[in-house]
Amino acid sequence: MGRPRLQALELTGTPRERGVTHGATFADEIAANLDRYLDVFEFKGSDEETVYEQAEAFVPLIADENPAYFEEMQGIAEGSDLQIEDVTILNARYEVMYSAFKSEADDLDDTAPLDGCTAFCARPEITADGHTYLGQNWDWVPGIETFVMDVRRDDAPNMVAMTEAGIVGGKIGVNEHGLGMTLNGLVTEKDGEDPFRKPYHVRFREVLDSTRMDEAIAPLITKPRACSANVILAHADGEMIDFELAPETVNYLYPEDGLLTHANHVEDRTRMNSEFEKLTPSTLFRASRLRRLLATNRGEIDAEVVMNAFRDHFSKPNSLCSHPDPDDPELDRSQTNGSFIMDLTDRRFLGTNGPPCENDYHEFRVA
Repeated sequence: MGRPRLQALELTGTPRERGVTHGATFADEIAANLDRYLDVFEFKGSDEETVYEQAEAFVPLIADENPAYFEEMQGIAEGSDLQIEDVTILNARYEVMYSAFKSEADDLDDTAPLDGCTAFCARPEITADGHTYLGQNWDWVPGIETFVMDVRRDDAPNMVAMTEAGIVGGKIGVNEHGLGMTLNGLVTEKDGEDPFRKPYHVRFREVLDSTRMDEAIAPLITKPRACSANVILAHADGEMIDFELAPETVNYLYPEDGLLTHANHVEDRTRMNSEFEKLTPSTLFRASRLRRLLATNRGEIDAEVVMNAFRDHFSKPNSLCSHPDPDDPELDRSQTNGSFIMDLTDRRFLGTNGPPCENDYHEFRVA
């Protein structure tokens, strides 16, 4: 059924050794992702020369912000036989994308950003087994190569996390301490004005490197960001916070009746505006749709209930389970590239390679 199963790769040793393993194993996929993003960036307004100029500026920034992360990037470059600037483009791709997209977002034309995810988290009191569940459908440009990192270390938490080939920081994952995170795109007015800030993927690795909730919060909020994003951060004990992150400000949202859902528009507009819904109106119903599908199963929510919700096709193709719109330009099409469900209590990670209506979920566990 559907595509080949989601690949996993065990990463051990020093940061450099993990990077070399990553780079050598997925050399072709990393090169393909780089080519794909260069095409997307050009479509969004940044030519290749400009993108590489930005990458050169990010190299010392990342090395200063997180030397271990940068060492792992160097290992990826070595293992895949690419330059460090090539790998940097992938690891700072949010910041490059939003910088390129800024002029289009200001004009609010009909060229939409590509990221349109829908996420949830459920407290133990409303689930069937008393576990905490977290997950999302990850909607993005087709053709991006992904895998699950199975990271095993002596000096930091073990984790499993979905990442794109060539990127050190996993964007959806859970670690051995029961901390998990999801990611959704947002668009606000100051995105891309100052792109040279700690990239989101560096922050995400730091979140999953944490042993406590407060440690995991810090990378998201202590320094200004280059662009906007939404992160649900949760713990197996049932604590969860939704962070609406803009470059200079942050909103904090908490569950209602044991449930959090979020799509791609800002829910709390008291301190920031919201632009995504003007470009992709489906965000205005996707989160509420997911909430209703899950809430009707209050007390019975488990992985199967979530899977069925994530397969929902209301308003297809721009549905929870999203499919490419043939009327969109090729480089502006979006689909559900993967669906991910985490049982934080059991440190269990379920994921698909492609839309969940066409592909099976496969299970991974934190070592």
